[in-house]
Amino acid sequence: MENLSKNEPRREQTPFRSIALAFSGGGFRAASFALGTLSYLNELTLEAGTPLLKNVSFISSASGGTITNAMYAQHNAANQPFGTFYGKLFTILNGTVLLDYVFKILNDDSQWESRPDKKRNMINAFALAYDYYLFEGALLGELYSGNSASHLEEVCFNATEFYRGLLFRQNIKMKFDKGFREDRKFRYGNFAINLGWSIARKLKLSDLLAASSCFPAGFEPIMFPNDFTYNNAITADQNNKSLTGEELLSDLYVRLKEMNRGELVRLYGEEAVERVMAQLPQHPTPEEINDAFKSVDIDHAFLFGMMDGGITDNQALESILDAQERRLAADGTSFAPFDLMLIGDVGSDLMDPYVPPKDESAYTGVKGITLNTLLVVLTFLSAIGLAAVFAGFTANAHGFGAKLSILSGSATLLLSGLLLCILVVIRSYIKGNIHKLGGLDLDKNFSPEIVSNLFKHFGATPVGVIYRMLKERFSSVLLLNNDVFLKRIRFLLYNAAYNSKRYTYRLKTNHLYDLSFSNDSARDSIPGTTPSREMQVVAQAGFEMGTTLWFDTKSQENDSNAALIACGQFTTCYNLLKYIYRLRNSPIKGKPSYYSTLPEKYRKLIDHLDASLKQDFNKFNTDPFWMYNQYGTSLGLPGFKIVKIANFKFPKEFEGLR
Repeated sequence: MENLSKNEPRREQTPFRSIALAFSGGGFRAASFALGTLSYLNELTLEAGTPLLKNVSFISSASGGTITNAMYAQHNAANQPFGTFYGKLFTILNGTVLLDYVFKILNDDSQWESRPDKKRNMINAFALAYDYYLFEGALLGELYSGNSASHLEEVCFNATEFYRGLLFRQNIKMKFDKGFREDRKFRYGNFAINLGWSIARKLKLSDLLAASSCFPAGFEPIMFPNDFTYNNAITADQNNKSLTGEELLSDLYVRLKEMNRGELVRLYGEEAVERVMAQLPQHPTPEEINDAFKSVDIDHAFLFGMMDGGITDNQALESILDAQERRLAADGTSFAPFDLMLIGDVGSDLMDPYVPPKDESAYTGVKGITLNTLLVVLTFLSAIGLAAVFAGFTANAHGFGAKLSILSGSATLLLSGLLLCILVVIRSYIKGNIHKLGGLDLDKNFSPEIVSNLFKHFGATPVGVIYRMLKERFSSVLLLNNDVFLKRIRFLLYNAAYNSKRYTYRLKTNHLYDLSFSNDSARDSIPGTTPSREMQVVAQAGFEMGTTLWFDTKSQENDSNAALIACGQFTTCYNLLKYIYRLRNSPIKGKPSYYSTLPEKYRKLIDHLDASLKQDFNKFNTDPFWMYNQYGTSLGLPGFKIVKIANFKFPKEFEGLR
């Protein structure tokens, strides 16, 4: 067979033989769309009747997509039927059962007894809920099943570490790899901080999911090692009932960054640093420092935070490209390179423009009061209150007037004094000099003179203006984090992947919004892939679903989850049709098409899949929920109801435009 690159001897033209999937972040919306993708790949069959899903060898995920990825990996490793996995995840995604259990855990002391080092907060309550409802105590090592019937070779649950701010790959090989010794770039973590496999295999899947889906503002960082420890745990692996922080740190590698004293103390502790430094020459070289600390154990108090994989790569694309590079390398893994990398993405390049809050105030009179004025008024009221209390006690304390003076003076003094204290605390917090509470630490970034001038000038600014400015900053920062920042990373990763000739005919995106009305102006016109009005209504409903970790009563009444799963099914069908169309019609190396360069057996395979896809797409155009309803009824899912297109209304914003 012809290689696409002479420098890549392992890259053969074997379309659809080895498939990689990526499931993006996006809460339950992403999990449901991913479930739809998997169910369609399970329904689409090869010529021999084998589901195309069996050719999926790698799945990468971030945040909400990791819910589906981790659960499917666990079921696949146990060689359980696809329907068992589908039914369990479908049930969990419907309603607020998981969320209700999270708050039950958060408020129940006994739930934390077997995890004494785990901090009691929301992300860890979710981790404990995942452990009970989703994984039944399963560990990462249980996904490895040697040469079993599992079709998955590797899975990756992406997180972001808050030590270097880099992507942190929580991954495992699910099947035996003859080239594992040469596959040196495969590690649990990244090049700067990683954990040995003998210990990583003991981590709970629930904690890995929590780290992957720990999105900013919604959760606190999950801390390594404390939040990954457990004691007397219920696990299928009887040899792993506990995991301590000492065990986790004993096999942790951390690459020095600045090699300054602060970092050394943070890693190894004050006593160890003093001991080692005393043995070094007066002006040691970086190599001498590195060598001196190689044999020093990481301090037991060392911690680093981990958060959502979507912070660094919400499409989980980078890990797929990394895996492909390892598979293409002659001295890497023995697993075959990917023929197709299908990137499932519930994000988009669309966003609402920033609109500043309306402000029609003249800031005169009471609205024009400044902080300086407020401080003077509060100080004056405090003095009056103190004087009234003093007058009441010096007069006849048993008289009505004296009692009234003491009572009113005390109330005035307490209220004005409390407000004064709040202003002082806020000022101290902004400067960053509150003991143990930290703050914005302005003195670290600005000189004392600049800080004093800032407080002086803002003290003369109306409180209403300051409130408006803070409100605008808060809303713009949210927009930056939730839209601009994620979309910029998304663009850079997609741009790098699609502009690289290394992935030609190997990469295809699968966006939630592809068939929505919102994408009409950007969608390619390809014969046989024109969506029906009904299909677009469902796609738009799925696209407009917000990012949450539950489907509440309103979402269930609106069949939001049904729309997302169905959208995952028919959008995957649509994008595979587009992919095959490109194989058939894009010229390559002087040949009419990539398809024309293939051996006959692969052309037949593509012909078979193309015919099946067209047949399915026509059925989806008629009834977008035919496969969703088929799964629900054939599996006998509890409480399942048939969903009809009549349940969905045409979106108002497109009325008269479509």
